[in-house]
Amino acid sequence: MKVLILGGGGTLGAFSAGALRAVEEYGFVPDILIGSSAGGINLLRYTVNGPEEAVAFWDSVAEFGTVVRGLLGGRNFSEGLLDAKWLRARVEAGVDFEALMRDRRNLAFLVVNLKTGKVSVRGNRTEANADALRAVSRGAYALPPLLPPVVLGQEVLADGGLLHNAPLNAAVKLGATEIVYLCNVRAIPKDGFSKTSTVRSSWRYAEIFFRRASNVGFVDAEIVDESFRGVPFLAIAPPATLGFGHVMRVMLPRAEAAQYLISTGYDCAKRALTQWRPK
Repeated sequence: MKVLILGGGGTLGAFSAGALRAVEEYGFVPDILIGSSAGGINLLRYTVNGPEEAVAFWDSVAEFGTVVRGLLGGRNFSEGLLDAKWLRARVEAGVDFEALMRDRRNLAFLVVNLKTGKVSVRGNRTEANADALRAVSRGAYALPPLLPPVVLGQEVLADGGLLHNAPLNAAVKLGATEIVYLCNVRAIPKDGFSKTSTVRSSWRYAEIFFRRASNVGFVDAEIVDESFRGVPFLAIAPPATLGFGHVMRVMLPRAEAAQYLISTGYDCAKRALTQWRPK
């Protein structure tokens, strides 16, 4: 069972959208897809018509003017800074949730139940019907205060990505024989730091915190000889030279930033997959 985990990271999801192109070209055909936060968006777009739909999504929403229209939609801002109706319509355009319930692949999303604090992987193998699957998929990218949580029965679902972005153990439990993790933020900052001031140290601490929070479940995982718990494992991440400041800049909603992330994701994935030799 080949597992593809699509990590989160806000607009950095454009990186894994580009990586999806290379994954498809390489011929890695996943049996299980798990989407976390922005990765949940990429998963839904991918089910419509492959990687190009994921790429097109980030191209379409990355324009600053588009985001401003999403912010100034004349809504009740207590429900979230972004217009949930506007964003969900874009994410779900062309998605057939009834068909996804019948899909041979295990399509899953990472969510947290705000009532219990429990993070879980849920999708077309766990939910009773298409409406529940839609709710779970919406919950995967519902990050307060940007977007409101999603109510499903007695549950209140939200983005589980910052709490557990890379569910490697869950992938193994699902029967993974190979795992590819599209990691939008490199887990470990580049070497070379030396403590020269409190300001510099604070910046470094913030960078480590950001990178770890973006890779919970992976950053401390024991990866031995490109394997996790005996399962061949590959993490596809941005280059180590991509510093914290640059990451913050490319997260801003700009068309050129989206294009940079998409092309970088493609290049990094193609290089990593070419060198990968699963045992």
